[in-house]
Amino acid sequence: MAVNVSSPEVTCLWAAPQHYLFQMANGVLLGAVACPGGKHGTLFMHSCFVLGFLLLSIWSWVILCAPDYFSWNFSFMVVNAVQTLVILYNIRPVKFCDDLEDVYVSVFQPLRVPRHLFRKLVSPDYCTLGTLHEGEMYASQGISKIDRLGLLISGRMAVCNHHQELHRVVAKEFVDSPEFESAISGDEKYQVSIVALTTCRFIFWQRSGLEYLLIKEPYLTTLLRTVLGRDITNKLYALNDKLAQNKGLRIDIRLPSISSLGRGQFHDSEDLSSQPKQFPSRGFPEESGTDSSTCNMTERTELLNGTMA
Repeated sequence: MAVNVSSPEVTCLWAAPQHYLFQMANGVLLGAVACPGGKHGTLFMHSCFVLGFLLLSIWSWVILCAPDYFSWNFSFMVVNAVQTLVILYNIRPVKFCDDLEDVYVSVFQPLRVPRHLFRKLVSPDYCTLGTLHEGEMYASQGISKIDRLGLLISGRMAVCNHHQELHRVVAKEFVDSPEFESAISGDEKYQVSIVALTTCRFIFWQRSGLEYLLIKEPYLTTLLRTVLGRDITNKLYALNDKLAQNKGLRIDIRLPSISSLGRGQFHDSEDLSSQPKQFPSRGFPEESGTDSSTCNMTERTELLNGTMA
């Protein structure tokens, strides 16, 4: 730019357009600042910044021959290159082994659980893979402590109370969700026995480690409560299949006051609710020869109503 000092007005003389590298670099930078938001948009923006500042570095070193301008552009390029690598690392696809991938797709993916969050849940620091062969016990009634939560990956297990099968646990179901939810300290004992009917693969979380993880991840707490609640409901419906009236009609545990309805229908003059009863969770009371079938049925129904509450 040349300035004519003799003239009262300043005259600006425009220089010729710069090299095509300079034009390309600024065009790339324009595309970077115009990209949309989101993880992939941020990745595209920093990638464009890397390319744009690289072109400016070449232009300033080869064409302009300005070391200071080259140094600034090259520094900007390095910073954006590091940010690009960090973003690529964070959005990389998370993969699991075949067993855990099957669990994620069947149980957690329908709830839109991010893969990186599921990876924390099944981390070796908190989760363990186990195998049981046919006839082996997962838990023994009155002996095993409720200090873990298991999820069956493959195979079948039977839940029994006093050698009476209550229901079965199939693949992609929690093994002991009712006991885990009802236990407080983890020192309580199982009131049912759980035995493998076939070769079973399962994962389990120790109570102490899982509770520590849930304190750090509140979203996982809400998620796990939702999944466990659905699983416990399915187990209650499985127990409902065991209940039938003496005429062969099935009692539905979803209806309110089933126990009072049974008393009004079969024992109008007898108040069974005044008798205290203590039954194991998801277990049936032992039948005696002096009790009638209707009385046993009413007690079983009250047991399930209490479990639901």
